[in-house]
Amino acid sequence: MAKQADREDNKRMDEMEIKKLQGVIEAILFTMGESVELERIAAAIEHDEETTRKLINGLMDQYAEEGRGIRIIELDRSYQMCTKKKCMNI
Repeated sequence: MAKQADREDNKRMDEMEIKKLQGVIEAILFTMGESVELERIAAAIEHDEETTRKLINGLMDQYAEEGRGIRIIELDRSYQMCTKKKCMNI
């Protein structure tokens, strides 16, 4: 029973850490206003590039699923936050 509770605590902690890191990535992309290299984002959040790419892809999926007016695009090995085309002429 205690092992199950420990696993659930670890899962919650992992989800909290993911959300925190994704929030930092969002802030970086928003404030920069231009594309940011994957390497720079990874260094800022102190994680490897593969983990960083997965976190960014998760954000991209969230934006698409939630129908937000912004999106994150990949340009070579860089990422940029921008307005969705359908929202540009409103």
